[in-house]
Amino acid sequence: MHRRNLNGALHNFLATFTSRYSDYDGYWLFGFLLDDTDELKIDLLNSGSELPASSPLQFAANIARHRFREQLAKAGLNMSCAREAYVTITKLPETRRGLVNGHASNGHEVRCIATVITDLGKTYQGRMNIFVAPHNPEVEQRRARLVPQTGRSN
Repeated sequence: MHRRNLNGALHNFLATFTSRYSDYDGYWLFGFLLDDTDELKIDLLNSGSELPASSPLQFAANIARHRFREQLAKAGLNMSCAREAYVTITKLPETRRGLVNGHASNGHEVRCIATVITDLGKTYQGRMNIFVAPHNPEVEQRRARLVPQTGRSN
């Protein structure tokens, strides 16, 4: 168990968290998140029980915490090695065009930064930028298989 494995765990966390498999009600989660705000910060160490996913933001927090724990475990790391851990999701100000299922859409570049401060005081970060357009069911494809009442896909 080496803390240097955190770099890989953070990269893998961001890749899984921002993937199409992070969906809310069958649609990609990120299209719902930044309508009313330009920045979100999710505490990844919240050890309390996960709350019902009654909103996209709560669902995002639940899935982020789950995926973070999952990636630490895959890297052979224990949650106790992290004193602080959070992901910051920032919508960059300039609107740009991008593709959503082959349709040109207006959206924003979104920067995701996952940060861990270890029990030894060292800081590790992973970064990823993605294109996010606001949720639009007319151009988005809904995932076919859903687990009832959670919004989470199989």
